[in-house]
Amino acid sequence: MTVSDHGALTLDQALNEYDAATGVVDVEEPSQQLVLFRLAGQRFALPGSAVKEIISHDQPVYFVPGLPASTEGVLHLRGHIESVILPHALLGLAPPTAPASGMILLVAAAGIRSGVRIEQLDDVCDVPHSLLKAPPETLSESLRPFVSALWQPEEGAAAALLEPEALFDAYQQGLG
Repeated sequence: MTVSDHGALTLDQALNEYDAATGVVDVEEPSQQLVLFRLAGQRFALPGSAVKEIISHDQPVYFVPGLPASTEGVLHLRGHIESVILPHALLGLAPPTAPASGMILLVAAAGIRSGVRIEQLDDVCDVPHSLLKAPPETLSESLRPFVSALWQPEEGAAAALLEPEALFDAYQQGLG
């Protein structure tokens, strides 16, 4: 190491010495892929591992008489018939006022594969586990059984991470 004429280190020398002493370690933090969307103007997310496909809003959904109010109908997807549920009632949210027009998330969990109608798809992103926080005690009673974590992005409102297994279990029990 060389010292300048004035007995001080140059900036480059000091930075090199600091880097050598601190030993910067590049660590890959575990993360989870989230599919971010909106229902009744609120932000929600589902784990990317549970979302098998994002289906266009113009995919026809056919009404079937006798289905519960939480079931919009069925759709025909590459030779398979899939149900499409409206999660609003399960989550205690106001029902949509307009006919369903948002995209459909094809979700597989709890031994069920079904479409979940959303109002708006916001993003698909990887979120470090350390940024997922436990739901607060103040979370509404209707949401509490379905929310496993909250994620607060730097900009915008928090998103509630839904547990797809709990959502489908409640659907099977006819709670919606």
